Amino acid sequence: MQAHQTIQEVAVKKGVMRVPIAVFALLFVLGWLPPVRAQSIGPLYFPATGHTLNDDVGFLSFWQAHNGEQLLGLPISETLTDTNGTLQYFERGRLQQSPNASGTAIVSAGPVAREYVAALYRTFPAAPARPEQIGMRYFKETTHTIREPFLTFWEENGGLALFGAPISEPIWEMTNAGQRQVQYFANVRLERDASMAGTLTEISVSDLGRVLAGLRDIDITPVDDPGYEHAGPSASIAADVGVLHPTAEPEPPAPPEPIVANAPAAPKPAAPVRVATGGAKRIIVNLSDQWLYAYEGNQQVFDAPISTGRDGMETPTGNYAIYAKLPVQTMDGVLNGKYWVVPEVPNVMYIYGGVALHGTYWHNRFGTGARLSHGCVNLPLRSAAWIYQWAPVGTPVRVTY
Repeated sequence: MQAHQTIQEVAVKKGVMRVPIAVFALLFVLGWLPPVRAQSIGPLYFPATGHTLNDDVGFLSFWQAHNGEQLLGLPISETLTDTNGTLQYFERGRLQQSPNASGTAIVSAGPVAREYVAALYRTFPAAPARPEQIGMRYFKETTHTIREPFLTFWEENGGLALFGAPISEPIWEMTNAGQRQVQYFANVRLERDASMAGTLTEISVSDLGRVLAGLRDIDITPVDDPGYEHAGPSASIAADVGVLHPTAEPEPPAPPEPIVANAPAAPKPAAPVRVATGGAKRIIVNLSDQWLYAYEGNQQVFDAPISTGRDGMETPTGNYAIYAKLPVQTMDGVLNGKYWVVPEVPNVMYIYGGVALHGTYWHNRFGTGARLSHGCVNLPLRSAAWIYQWAPVGTPVRVTY
């Protein structure tokens, strides 16, 4: 995050003697100083995401005026129209043009975080009662507060106009970067990296625009370069979703599953990969069958045997969604007063608190009715790897009997 520099500050950094700002203004008017070049307002093409950004409805101007590359990210869709008006999705948010109360069409940031929270069936308790104090802002309409370290970032980078009001208090969540303190606002989720405390990168904006676009089944297929000026990085951003269509190249052999002596065989093999249908993705975890099913639209594209929580540590039922993914994680905890640790658990996908879908190498009693986990959903290694590549963050997960 960089503050805007005045002409005087720029001149001082270039070695010009500090003089009153009025003198610089006079020099500028007389033509003795070069004019400040305005930002380009022509249409842009972003090779990294394969999408364009123009000013047909004012999105490019809004993006440039609000430090768009840092706070909204790059465009991941073209403009589209729905009941909210004209929309365009970005990595960290969404812009929309719609009429205000007087009927005038205006550009604003869309409530991406609020819609994401609703899609995950989440609610947040109101802020605890406390007297107002310096360094805290209370929002009566949402019953939440903003405090440091989020407050300064919120105030200096758009406030209500870009981020919206807070809809949660600061909480700790597992993110793609690990455990972090976050706070939800109407339009964004802010994350704090404690290891960068006191620096300009301590607070950042989460990529919820990309996640919500996946939940809404928005078309993010890259488009051809129309010949616009290029902007942003040139390298392509790797997709979070694996390709489901079979390829001519043979896949590398998967690592062998661990063998447990005298373990009963699973009642049926996992389904082969089927061609993607393009429908909305969702996962069903059936505790009675001890089986997982993956769907695109109404078509089942994958299934796999599982092992869920043992007695006293049952896997909770309900409607959830994948909220964080880690390619590998060492898990530990305390059970009956004894510390346990499992190193390098692969393909971890958190759906609720510390409950996750993940690969399991320490047993192979999947689909047999044996419930052996501490509450997570244990999957065979190859099945977990497939789900990890197929399911982006935000994929709905229903756990049921």
